[in-house]
Amino acid sequence: MVRIKNRYIAVQIVPQTATQTLRLNDNTLTKCLLENVGKHYGVYGLGLLEQGFRVKYCNERTKIAIIRCLHRGQQYVSSILPLITLIGDVRAKFRTLYVGATIIQCNKFIIKHQKEFLDKMMGQLESAKERQDLLKSVMEFDMDR
Repeated sequence: MVRIKNRYIAVQIVPQTATQTLRLNDNTLTKCLLENVGKHYGVYGLGLLEQGFRVKYCNERTKIAIIRCLHRGQQYVSSILPLITLIGDVRAKFRTLYVGATIIQCNKFIIKHQKEFLDKMMGQLESAKERQDLLKSVMEFDMDR
């Protein structure tokens, strides 16, 4: 029996202009990443990624996503991320935050990162309802997909 090794890449999607709204979901990110891997690495790169590739988590508010891929295809994904400039119809770029071997460690990093984001954003809000809504939407960490 052979153990399948996965890698989890936590990325932040940064739109180039603040006025553009970026609608994130797993299908859009998956399509964008696979198209670019096919464009730069061809059929060989797509073949390596096809088996275990999946976007596990995507938060539209903080623009953070977790990408799962097999260990042997991780360098293809991580090397293609800086080259992507267009997600859907919005100009944006990927910023790699963390690469880990387990989803648990990646979750810990994302929670820590989101708490820092909350601390920064809470100072800018005035009403208690806005703070509660922000807390609920940012700390929503749903891994059921």
